[in-house]
Amino acid sequence: MADAVKQLSYLKLLSILVVLRVIYVVVYRLYFHPLKSFPGPRLAAITDFYQGYFVVWKNGMFVRQVEKLHEIYGTHSDAPPEHELSSISGPLHFNTPGAFFSIYAPHTGFTKDPYFYKRFGNDDSVFGMTDVQEHKQRREILNPLFSRRSILRMEHLVQEKVDLLVDQIRAYHGEPVNLFRGFHALAMDIVTAYSYAHSLDGLTAPGFDHPIIRAVKGAVPMLTATQFLPFLHLMHRLPAWLNTMMNPDLGGAAHLRTFLGEQVDGILNNPDGLNSVEHETIYHHLISPELVKKGEPPSKKALVEEAIVLLIAGTDTSSNAMTIGLCHLLSNEPMKKKLLAELQAAWPEKDTPFSYEMAEKLPYLTGVIKEALRLSYGVPVALPRIVTSPTVIDGTLVPAGTVVGVAQPLVLKNSDVFPDPLVFKPERGPRSCLGMKCLAWCEMYLTFAHLMRKLDMELYETSIEDMTFRDHMVLVYKDVRPLQVIAKEQAM
Repeated sequence: MADAVKQLSYLKLLSILVVLRVIYVVVYRLYFHPLKSFPGPRLAAITDFYQGYFVVWKNGMFVRQVEKLHEIYGTHSDAPPEHELSSISGPLHFNTPGAFFSIYAPHTGFTKDPYFYKRFGNDDSVFGMTDVQEHKQRREILNPLFSRRSILRMEHLVQEKVDLLVDQIRAYHGEPVNLFRGFHALAMDIVTAYSYAHSLDGLTAPGFDHPIIRAVKGAVPMLTATQFLPFLHLMHRLPAWLNTMMNPDLGGAAHLRTFLGEQVDGILNNPDGLNSVEHETIYHHLISPELVKKGEPPSKKALVEEAIVLLIAGTDTSSNAMTIGLCHLLSNEPMKKKLLAELQAAWPEKDTPFSYEMAEKLPYLTGVIKEALRLSYGVPVALPRIVTSPTVIDGTLVPAGTVVGVAQPLVLKNSDVFPDPLVFKPERGPRSCLGMKCLAWCEMYLTFAHLMRKLDMELYETSIEDMTFRDHMVLVYKDVRPLQVIAKEQAM
């Protein structure tokens, strides 16, 4: 009896301590925290579950909520405070182009937020690295492979995949084609052939429905949820067969890791084997003789993670841009005719070669690609950075240690920069989008040019309204009515 009373007393004491702790946190964050003067919902200042509600329960609607908050509170709005002063996550959100460059320009010295990046399980990749110097060194190693010179030298790899896509569409003989999946398959095949010298052959999968693409699309919402449901981190440690049993779509991810692990093992066991590969790959750069001599080559884990990150980054952004761009083109007959006229003038015989360098000289095609990139938003969420010293952002002094960020859609829909921001306007001129890369440019120039010049396409049971998405780190589109087209041969 005495022990029971004692245990009950401990429980009461524990309950009181928990309540006092909650009261302390609430009072501190609302009235004494360094960010207390920043505008925004008070609930967001108290707990990260405000953000979690929109990410998890509302299924990827947080960026839209941030957009609404900026309409209410102005150019910066309050989100959960910084890690140095609390255990919760979430940046102080800004929404202007000036703030974007203040936060993400290389010279700022702001660091990546480890709390955000660690949840993806790719800590040893250029994406997951939070140490500024390590990240810079890895980028410098990989940059030459993705330079313009390298892209032009290996343009034939991109062209082969674009030609295969055109042939696969022709094989439907006027039946509906799911080009949402087709563009993802194309982008995946290009980036894997280019980066690993081994295409994963999504373009030859029935209906372009490749298991690795399904796995990536299925895993992304779960990864974003780990920030608010930490027990989901266990998914990284479970055996592949168990993850696949719980979610069959994740089987493709297990297959990818197995394939890359075996490829990396073969290279590490016999580095000279790279000499027989038909072109340079990421492995030529990551385990170059110079790095080996210095004792600095990445581990097997780092090599596999880098390969996975390149696949995801190289597949998602460009495929989403092509999906949005083609849907707008086929929804607007004058726009479609104008692009076709430009292509016919520059490329009168459609069965002759037409290169990347020829395509990039066409102003209207360039405008189409820029608008496609702008309205597909790249990475839609605010990638958080930690302010390393007191810094003025958008005219406001932000304390050191604050986590800050800008969601790209808010900048890419800024009406001061892009009048009528929701309208697809290839005539906008020289304005460029954020984060353009040479490989994605080459891929989109060749894809739009060859599809539009060789095929006469029209939408099938698809409209712009169907191109709605959820923001789970990357865009997750509804697959209910994806981009479907009916195609026939272009007459001339």
